[in-house]
Amino acid sequence: MTFVPTATIKLVIWDLDDTFWHGTLSEGPITLIEENLAIVRALADRGVVSSIVSKNDAEPVRRVLEEAGIWDSFIFPKVSWNAKGSQIAQIIDQANLRPDNVLFIDDNSINIEEARFRFPTMMVAYPQDVLPVLLTLPEARGKSDPEHTRLKQYKQLERKVVEQAESDLSNVDFLRQSEIRLRFDFDVERHLDRIVELINRSNQLNYTKVRLESDAALATFREQLQRHDVFAAAIFASDKYGSHGLIGFYMQQRTERENRLLHYVWSCRMMNAGLEQYVYERLGSPAIDVVGPVSNPIIVFDRVDWINDQVGEDEAEPTVAPRLLLLGSCDLTAVASYCSANRAEFVNGVKHGVMTRYDDFGFILDDANAVAASRALPALPAWEPRDYATFHHELAESEILVLSLSAALKGHHLVTGDGVVVRIHPEGLGHAIDHDPASPWLNGAAFYDLSLAQKLNLLERAVDLIDRCAVNASHLFLLGANTRDAAKPMNEADRSLARQYNEAAAALCAARPGWEFVSIDEVVAPSRLIDDRHYTRTGYLDIANHLNARIAAAEGAPRRTVSPNLPSDAPLVDLIRQGRKLSRLAIFGNRPKSQLAPIKQAVKLTPLSRMLRKAMA
Repeated sequence: MTFVPTATIKLVIWDLDDTFWHGTLSEGPITLIEENLAIVRALADRGVVSSIVSKNDAEPVRRVLEEAGIWDSFIFPKVSWNAKGSQIAQIIDQANLRPDNVLFIDDNSINIEEARFRFPTMMVAYPQDVLPVLLTLPEARGKSDPEHTRLKQYKQLERKVVEQAESDLSNVDFLRQSEIRLRFDFDVERHLDRIVELINRSNQLNYTKVRLESDAALATFREQLQRHDVFAAAIFASDKYGSHGLIGFYMQQRTERENRLLHYVWSCRMMNAGLEQYVYERLGSPAIDVVGPVSNPIIVFDRVDWINDQVGEDEAEPTVAPRLLLLGSCDLTAVASYCSANRAEFVNGVKHGVMTRYDDFGFILDDANAVAASRALPALPAWEPRDYATFHHELAESEILVLSLSAALKGHHLVTGDGVVVRIHPEGLGHAIDHDPASPWLNGAAFYDLSLAQKLNLLERAVDLIDRCAVNASHLFLLGANTRDAAKPMNEADRSLARQYNEAAAALCAARPGWEFVSIDEVVAPSRLIDDRHYTRTGYLDIANHLNARIAAAEGAPRRTVSPNLPSDAPLVDLIRQGRKLSRLAIFGNRPKSQLAPIKQAVKLTPLSRMLRKAMA
């Protein structure tokens, strides 16, 4: 009967007596079939692995195959007098494969039918039907692997399975002693062939199953990699048993409004080790549309505390990453994707449908007692008192700070009636007023416009406070602003403001030990500008790589001297009130009246005092 494969062959399970060799070992001498030895070796050259299920005594079988130099070419060999169906099940489970991708070869019809009954989707065949054609089948062509990398990885997995079976440890305790390390390589283009293969071939742990099997799909994938809000990494794994190579891939779309996985796929070689959960939680538990079937849900364990990140390609012992604090505008959302998972983020984003800004001098300089006591602040579309408290706690604990504050020089400042200063996005303000035009937070509220000199003074005060409070920080980075044209010319007023910010920020950093100004104009190449404020994925990766390189270069340097913790000479609210009080909240632009909600039109055209009287009437 002609053998017809039904799926890609990843594993061939061999019977031995009268299949792999001539004769029955338990009854007398056997004769090895050289063609079969050659098939096993040729399959290994293609990354297709082999195993054994044989009713025999184990030691004689091992001795024969070792003498033939072929024993180490088999993974998870099962040699006993037990039923073959249960032994096949063990191999498939231990190899973390699906029956669909397994071929079982046996000369005995009872064994063939038992296997077919136990595993309806597994391929089964008699030796005379499959062996003459096996190496010619497209389903068995595999992928060139002359170094036998795939076989070595399965042998490492075999060692792990054997050691776990012989230990008295629970699965979690065994994982904790396995010294699992993950390395994230964000330069995914150099691994593109392997990533595409993983996406197209993996099924059990391909949670998204967005295949790249056409030129159009691959072109879309490449375009996604160039987007400024898309982040991706090839994931490599190793443990005490060896290196497992590229074992996972994710593509994440992360904006102020959304955090979603577009691709999430893993090799089955380290299934049940918690890798999928660890990375998923490391990415902030993004939204994902899981496409079944999958072998495991993403979340399996209460917590995963046995995996460490590995920095660099060497196998050095992992170290605990220093605590990282990110504060400021949304460009840090992109940079954060390439930074340590041991971090605290205070980065602009959307909460409850409106933008919340952390590049706000009020968030840094407001009086702690006023923030804690404020009744107006919780009602505003802005950062919350608990954000403020957490930030100032993290400020004292973090070892590396990355700040992006150029946008803090824009916009107006709201002073609440109970003395809290907040920089609110216009969209958020309009949303809040539309929702409740009589909200109590409007009582005594006023907007102020500050001169550039006043804003730069606030920038200096913010840097000084951070410098004093970040007592454990060894590196403090202040990101600059881009001043170059992208595809669309930059607004000249914005360019001028960016240049003045850069000049001031560079001077502030130069005067303080441990601080470094990061010139975006120098770090991000012009070809990686999407517009004057956004960069390609590789542009953000360049920023992260620059930060990591500067940290590494300063390793071993003397610890910075922290300035005395002196109070500011004037409360922030008093400084803001020195600005120009706005009698009109003209912050919604010059849109036609038909495009504005009535309350927004009132906000735009009505003096503040009259608006407040109307709201509270």
